[in-house]
Amino acid sequence: AASKTENSSYYFFKSTPQELQKQYAPVPLKPGQKLDFTPRVATIHDSALVKKKGEQKSDGANTDAKAKAASAAAAAATLTYAKVRKNAYDFRDKEDDSVTEPEHYEQGQKVKIHGLKKAARYNGEVAEVLGPEVNGRYPVKIQESKKQLNVKRANLKMYIPVVCTEFVDINLEEGFRCTPELLFRALTDQTMIAKYTRSEAKVECKKGGKFSLFGGSLHGTFDAVEASKKIVQKWRFKEWPDDCYSTVSIDIHSPEYGITVATLAQSNVPIHDKYRNRDVPQKVRDGWKNYFWDRIHKVVGFAKVDKSEYRKYMAPKKSDNGGGDDSDSLDEDMPDLE
Repeated sequence: AASKTENSSYYFFKSTPQELQKQYAPVPLKPGQKLDFTPRVATIHDSALVKKKGEQKSDGANTDAKAKAASAAAAAATLTYAKVRKNAYDFRDKEDDSVTEPEHYEQGQKVKIHGLKKAARYNGEVAEVLGPEVNGRYPVKIQESKKQLNVKRANLKMYIPVVCTEFVDINLEEGFRCTPELLFRALTDQTMIAKYTRSEAKVECKKGGKFSLFGGSLHGTFDAVEASKKIVQKWRFKEWPDDCYSTVSIDIHSPEYGITVATLAQSNVPIHDKYRNRDVPQKVRDGWKNYFWDRIHKVVGFAKVDKSEYRKYMAPKKSDNGGGDDSDSLDEDMPDLE
């Protein structure tokens, strides 16, 4: 079993750096910028992590060099793929290193916090400088939580935003045995959401109102609200690229008494987050299913209705050529993200 695991790791890492770059670092290069995969990638591909057991030949000599090689091999064997990918393809860190830090930060300038020990939870947060340096510290305000801190100059660095240029749309549909009023309440009532998501929730269900779910991990604003009919939100996760919001539109309608259908259309979902993990669309789809539709069914108690049952009550949509049932378009799947 051990050999199979090593073999699978070996062949997995045979992907060329260019292929992995396309998959894990989607941010476009700047004009004139070229990819430099050495020495990091070369070191990874030469490490014991991607070699079959027994490939290294032993000459029987117990030298210091051999001891060091054995120690390096043991350390490489403990690497996870996530660590390897971060070490090899985190171009943002390389770009940060190439930036010359200013002698002083200006008021209103965005900075990134790093290297804190007692308040390590703020490491990686983006903050805004509130004023000049006093006794070696800058007053800053965390962008997401609005928390104000006094941070040493050594724990701040210039913030370089990650820009996403690839987006997808997501379409989902779910039917429940309840009234439109009850389903609307389940999606907008702060107390109900907190109970079935089992997390902190703050919801102001009105046009321009703000919402924050899962302790602030998901937040946004209401663009439009029609009681028991429609919800439109500007919607984002905390780890998405900065200022990147998707638009969520949920239509609530009842094709038959006792059956209510929620049709969700979410546009401008980024392909990757600010750490360049390209699994955002799938996480969004899974999140709607696992934390909303399934929880409303299991915790709130609204039974689910199969599509084959409620669609027979729905008027067929006409296609562009003037005929045919186009109702399957509601079930459009997201493209594969390998």
